[in-house]
Amino acid sequence: MRHIAYLFAYLCAALLLPISIANAESGKPSNIKLSASNGVENEDLMNVLRFQGINYTKVKFTGTDLWGKNFKIFLRDYTQNKRVKSYEIFDSTEDEFFKLKEKEFGFDVLVQRTNSNKAKFDFRFLGFGVVKEIALGADQKDFMLKSQRADDNETSIAVNQAQTILSFMMPYQSKNGVIKYVDVNQAGITPEELGKKFKIPRYFLIDIRFD
Repeated sequence: MRHIAYLFAYLCAALLLPISIANAESGKPSNIKLSASNGVENEDLMNVLRFQGINYTKVKFTGTDLWGKNFKIFLRDYTQNKRVKSYEIFDSTEDEFFKLKEKEFGFDVLVQRTNSNKAKFDFRFLGFGVVKEIALGADQKDFMLKSQRADDNETSIAVNQAQTILSFMMPYQSKNGVIKYVDVNQAGITPEELGKKFKIPRYFLIDIRFD
Protein backbone atom coordinates (compact mmCIF):
# COMPACT_ATOMS: atom_id res chain seq x y z
CA MET A 1 0.00 0.00 0.00
CA ARG A 2 2.87 2.35 0.82
CA HIS A 3 4.33 1.87 -2.66
CA ILE A 4 0.94 2.59 -4.20
CA ALA A 5 0.66 5.79 -2.13
CA TYR A 6 4.13 6.92 -3.25
CA LEU A 7 3.24 6.18 -6.88
CA PHE A 8 0.00 8.14 -6.59
CA ALA A 9 1.81 11.13 -5.07
CA TYR A 10 4.44 11.03 -7.82
CA LEU A 11 1.82 10.96 -10.56
CA CYS A 12 -0.04 13.90 -9.01
CA ALA A 13 3.16 15.91 -8.80
CA ALA A 14 4.03 15.11 -12.41
CA LEU A 15 0.59 16.21 -13.57
CA LEU A 16 0.67 19.45 -11.57
CA LEU A 17 4.19 20.45 -12.64
CA PRO A 18 3.26 21.72 -16.12
CA ILE A 19 0.42 23.73 -14.56
CA SER A 20 2.80 25.30 -12.07
CA ILE A 21 5.28 26.17 -14.81
CA ALA A 22 2.55 27.68 -16.96
CA ASN A 23 1.34 29.84 -14.07
CA ALA A 24 4.88 31.04 -13.38
CA GLU A 25 5.40 31.96 -17.01
CA SER A 26 2.08 33.75 -17.39
CA GLY A 27 2.48 35.77 -14.21
CA LYS A 28 -0.09 36.49 -11.53
CA PRO A 29 -2.97 38.96 -11.77
CA SER A 30 -2.66 42.12 -9.70
CA ASN A 31 -4.39 45.44 -9.17
CA ILE A 32 -1.41 47.33 -10.62
CA LYS A 33 -2.45 49.70 -13.42
CA LEU A 34 -0.28 51.53 -15.96
CA SER A 35 -1.08 55.00 -17.26
CA ALA A 36 1.11 57.05 -19.57
CA SER A 37 1.24 60.57 -20.99
CA ASN A 38 3.34 61.87 -23.86
CA GLY A 39 5.06 65.24 -23.94
CA VAL A 40 4.74 68.08 -21.43
CA GLU A 41 1.98 70.62 -20.82
CA ASN A 42 4.28 73.64 -21.15
CA GLU A 43 4.16 74.49 -24.86
CA ASP A 44 7.51 76.33 -24.86
CA LEU A 45 9.26 73.35 -23.29
CA MET A 46 7.46 71.00 -25.68
CA ASN A 47 8.78 73.03 -28.62
CA VAL A 48 12.32 72.67 -27.26
CA LEU A 49 11.87 68.88 -27.03
CA ARG A 50 10.59 68.78 -30.62
CA PHE A 51 13.49 70.92 -31.84
CA GLN A 52 15.97 68.58 -30.15
CA GLY A 53 14.18 65.50 -31.49
CA ILE A 54 13.49 64.20 -27.98
CA ASN A 55 10.61 61.78 -27.34
CA TYR A 56 9.21 62.11 -23.82
CA THR A 57 6.77 59.83 -21.98
CA LYS A 58 5.78 59.83 -18.33
CA VAL A 59 4.67 56.41 -17.03
CA LYS A 60 2.84 55.84 -13.77
CA PHE A 61 1.85 52.68 -11.92
CA THR A 62 -0.79 52.56 -9.20
CA GLY A 63 -2.17 49.79 -6.99
CA THR A 64 -1.74 48.37 -3.50
CA ASP A 65 0.04 45.34 -5.00
CA LEU A 66 3.06 47.60 -5.57
CA TRP A 67 3.79 47.50 -1.84
CA GLY A 68 7.02 45.65 -1.09
CA LYS A 69 7.71 44.79 -4.73
CA ASN A 70 11.04 44.91 -6.51
CA PHE A 71 11.14 45.81 -10.17
CA LYS A 72 13.37 45.36 -13.21
CA ILE A 73 13.43 47.34 -16.44
CA PHE A 74 14.61 45.75 -19.67
CA LEU A 75 15.29 47.03 -23.18
CA ARG A 76 15.04 44.71 -26.20
CA ASP A 77 16.54 45.60 -29.58
CA TYR A 78 14.92 44.21 -32.77
CA THR A 79 16.39 44.43 -36.28
CA GLN A 80 14.60 42.95 -39.31
CA ASN A 81 12.17 41.16 -36.99
CA LYS A 82 14.94 39.49 -34.98
CA ARG A 83 15.89 40.27 -31.41
CA VAL A 84 19.58 41.09 -31.59
CA LYS A 85 20.20 42.16 -28.02
CA SER A 86 18.56 42.48 -24.60
CA TYR A 87 19.69 44.88 -21.89
CA GLU A 88 18.85 44.99 -18.21
CA ILE A 89 18.48 48.70 -17.53
CA PHE A 90 17.73 48.62 -13.82
CA ASP A 91 17.28 46.07 -11.02
CA SER A 92 15.90 47.37 -7.72
CA THR A 93 17.19 44.33 -5.81
CA GLU A 94 20.68 45.84 -5.95
CA ASP A 95 19.75 48.01 -2.97
CA GLU A 96 16.95 47.76 -0.39
CA PHE A 97 16.39 51.51 -0.84
CA PHE A 98 14.78 50.95 -4.24
CA LYS A 99 12.13 48.44 -3.07
CA LEU A 100 8.70 49.99 -3.59
CA LYS A 101 7.11 51.32 -0.41
CA GLU A 102 4.12 53.17 -1.83
CA LYS A 103 1.01 52.36 -3.87
CA GLU A 104 2.19 54.71 -6.62
CA PHE A 105 5.37 54.53 -8.68
CA GLY A 106 6.49 56.29 -11.82
CA PHE A 107 9.36 57.47 -13.95
CA ASP A 108 10.04 59.46 -17.11
CA VAL A 109 11.50 58.07 -20.33
CA LEU A 110 13.29 60.34 -22.79
CA VAL A 111 14.72 59.00 -26.04
CA GLN A 112 16.69 60.86 -28.68
CA ARG A 113 18.44 59.90 -31.90
CA THR A 114 21.76 61.69 -31.47
CA ASN A 115 23.94 63.28 -34.13
CA SER A 116 26.39 60.42 -33.63
CA ASN A 117 23.80 57.89 -34.89
CA LYS A 118 22.83 56.52 -31.48
CA ALA A 119 19.56 56.00 -29.70
CA LYS A 120 19.99 57.61 -26.29
CA PHE A 121 17.55 56.25 -23.69
CA ASP A 122 17.27 58.27 -20.48
CA PHE A 123 15.22 56.81 -17.60
CA ARG A 124 14.51 59.46 -14.95
CA PHE A 125 13.40 58.32 -11.50
CA LEU A 126 12.91 60.40 -8.35
CA GLY A 127 16.45 61.44 -7.42
CA PHE A 128 18.41 59.35 -9.95
CA GLY A 129 18.58 58.30 -13.57
CA VAL A 130 19.93 55.65 -15.94
CA VAL A 131 21.20 56.34 -19.48
CA LYS A 132 21.74 53.76 -22.22
CA GLU A 133 23.08 54.50 -25.71
CA ILE A 134 22.75 52.05 -28.61
CA ALA A 135 24.29 52.45 -32.08
CA LEU A 136 21.94 52.94 -35.03
CA GLY A 137 22.45 52.60 -38.75
CA ALA A 138 22.85 55.84 -40.71
CA ASP A 139 19.55 55.14 -42.49
CA GLN A 140 17.64 54.28 -39.30
CA LYS A 141 15.77 57.51 -38.53
CA ASP A 142 12.40 59.01 -37.58
CA PHE A 143 11.84 56.89 -34.48
CA MET A 144 8.81 57.52 -32.27
CA LEU A 145 8.20 56.53 -28.63
CA LYS A 146 4.77 54.96 -28.17
CA SER A 147 2.88 53.59 -25.17
CA GLN A 148 1.39 50.09 -25.04
CA ARG A 149 -1.68 51.26 -23.13
CA ALA A 150 -5.07 51.13 -24.81
CA ASP A 151 -6.28 54.61 -25.77
CA ASP A 152 -6.85 56.68 -22.61
CA ASN A 153 -7.53 53.63 -20.46
CA GLU A 154 -5.27 52.18 -17.82
CA THR A 155 -3.54 48.90 -18.63
CA SER A 156 -3.38 46.03 -16.14
CA ILE A 157 0.09 44.84 -15.16
CA ALA A 158 0.73 41.32 -13.90
CA VAL A 159 3.43 40.45 -11.36
CA ASN A 160 6.21 37.86 -11.77
CA GLN A 161 6.19 38.51 -15.52
CA ALA A 162 7.96 40.96 -17.83
CA GLN A 163 5.51 43.13 -19.75
CA THR A 164 6.10 45.64 -22.54
CA ILE A 165 5.09 49.19 -21.62
CA LEU A 166 6.73 51.31 -24.34
CA SER A 167 8.09 50.89 -27.87
CA PHE A 168 10.55 53.07 -29.77
CA MET A 169 10.11 52.34 -33.44
CA MET A 170 10.68 53.44 -36.98
CA PRO A 171 7.72 54.00 -39.33
CA TYR A 172 6.65 51.54 -42.01
CA GLN A 173 5.41 51.94 -45.57
CA SER A 174 1.81 50.94 -46.23
CA LYS A 175 0.65 49.18 -49.40
CA ASN A 176 -0.28 52.50 -51.02
CA GLY A 177 3.16 53.92 -50.25
CA VAL A 178 2.17 56.06 -47.26
CA ILE A 179 4.70 56.28 -44.41
CA LYS A 180 2.93 55.46 -41.14
CA TYR A 181 3.60 54.52 -37.53
CA VAL A 182 2.02 51.40 -36.09
CA ASP A 183 -0.88 51.89 -33.72
CA VAL A 184 0.44 49.31 -31.27
CA ASN A 185 -2.88 49.14 -29.41
CA GLN A 186 -4.88 48.33 -32.55
CA ALA A 187 -2.36 46.00 -34.19
CA GLY A 188 -3.87 42.93 -32.51
CA ILE A 189 -0.50 41.19 -32.13
CA THR A 190 2.18 40.86 -29.48
CA PRO A 191 4.86 43.59 -29.44
CA GLU A 192 7.48 41.07 -30.55
CA GLU A 193 5.61 40.51 -33.84
CA LEU A 194 5.42 44.17 -34.89
CA GLY A 195 8.46 43.88 -37.15
CA LYS A 196 7.19 40.74 -38.85
CA LYS A 197 3.74 42.11 -39.67
CA PHE A 198 4.69 45.67 -40.61
CA LYS A 199 8.26 45.14 -41.88
CA ILE A 200 9.70 47.68 -39.42
CA PRO A 201 13.49 47.77 -39.94
CA ARG A 202 14.43 48.63 -36.34
CA TYR A 203 12.52 48.96 -33.10
CA PHE A 204 13.03 48.70 -29.35
CA LEU A 205 10.73 47.36 -26.63
CA ILE A 206 10.87 48.61 -23.05
CA ASP A 207 9.65 46.06 -20.50
CA ILE A 208 9.03 46.10 -16.76
CA ARG A 209 8.69 43.26 -14.27
CA PHE A 210 7.41 43.42 -10.69
CA ASP A 211 8.29 40.63 -8.23
